[in-house]
Amino acid sequence: MKPFSILLLVAAVAALAGCSQIKHTDPVAPQITGTVTRAGVPVAGAHVQLVEAFDDAGTPLPDAEKDEALTDAQGHFTVGPLYRKAKRVDLHTVPWGLRISADNKTWHAGWLSDSALLGVVPKAPVSAMCDLAVDSKTSAIAGDLQAMGKGPCILQLIEKTKR
Repeated sequence: MKPFSILLLVAAVAALAGCSQIKHTDPVAPQITGTVTRAGVPVAGAHVQLVEAFDDAGTPLPDAEKDEALTDAQGHFTVGPLYRKAKRVDLHTVPWGLRISADNKTWHAGWLSDSALLGVVPKAPVSAMCDLAVDSKTSAIAGDLQAMGKGPCILQLIEKTKR
């Protein structure tokens, strides 16, 4: 290829790159790795969903971003993180949360973030211990006290190891 052609090609690529919009996404829910149990016994095959936004009744909004996983034989799962181009800020929605179903029909809240906090999203991955035999309770994510929610799951930031 001739030098002038190469220069023209580089200029065209640079011009197009300047005109194109790079999609910017914000995290709307963290990665969550955890275990589902019932009275301390692992629940295999449970459906676990991480959902971007719920309505007042705890049902995912129709266009909400979701990630779903099945628990393995030991009850372990990993879901998320979730990203969206624009954050929802609506007093009639619960920002992000985790829900669990043993039969993929009846869903129960695992942990729903406090709607008054408008979806504070932890900056690090989160671990979850979810016992379906435990009543729902209000709790903060251990290690990130600004993220409050309610459910039978106990959440904790996973500390990143330094190398």
